[in-house]
Amino acid sequence: MYLQSQLEGLESIFIELMPYGVELKRQQVQDFYDKRYDNATKPVAQVAENELRRQFNTKANQVRNLVDSAESLGDVSNKVNLIRAAASLPGDRSKGLKPSILNYCKAIVFENKVEPQLLSEILQSQDVGPVEARMLLAATMFTVPKAVEHGGELLLARDLLAQIIGLIRSEQILQRNDPFLNASLCSLDGMDEDQD
Repeated sequence: MYLQSQLEGLESIFIELMPYGVELKRQQVQDFYDKRYDNATKPVAQVAENELRRQFNTKANQVRNLVDSAESLGDVSNKVNLIRAAASLPGDRSKGLKPSILNYCKAIVFENKVEPQLLSEILQSQDVGPVEARMLLAATMFTVPKAVEHGGELLLARDLLAQIIGLIRSEQILQRNDPFLNASLCSLDGMDEDQD
C-alpha cells in the first residue's frame, strides 16, 4: 500500500504537476489541488463535495509525502530523486545504488537515451535489487517520447520497457503484486494499443 501510494504520487507529479510548472513544494502542491477542487465543484451542483474533497486531499498528500521523501535525497526538482523516493520504502533510501542503474535512469529521464553497453550490462546483471528494479521501470514508464536514442538508432520505448520487465520477471526481483510491476504491465499494454 505504501509503494502504491508513492507510485500514484509519482504519476501525479509527472502527469499533473510538471506539465503545469507547479513548484514541488508542500504549499504549492496543496494550492494546486485546492484550486482544482474549487474548479471541480463550481460547475456541478450535485457533486458530493465531501467525497471529492477527500479524493483531492488524498492525492495532494501522496504528492506532498513523496516530495518530502525526495528532499531527503537532495534536490526535489531532480526527477531521478523523485523516482528513487517513490521506488523506496523508508529504510531503503540510505542504501546506495549501482552506478549502472543510476546512469541509466539519468540518461533516459534527462536525455531520452540509453547506451547499448549500459543496457546490456543491466539486462545481464543478476543482482538488481527491488528498489533498483522499480527505478528502472518508473524511469522507462515515464518516458514521454515513443522512442529513445540507442547507440545512434531509435529504440521504441515499449520494446525497452518489455526488456526491463523481462529481466525483472526472469530474475523474480519483484513480487507479482508489486505496484510498479503492475503499472508497467498496464503501461506496456497501453503502448501496444497505441501501435495497433
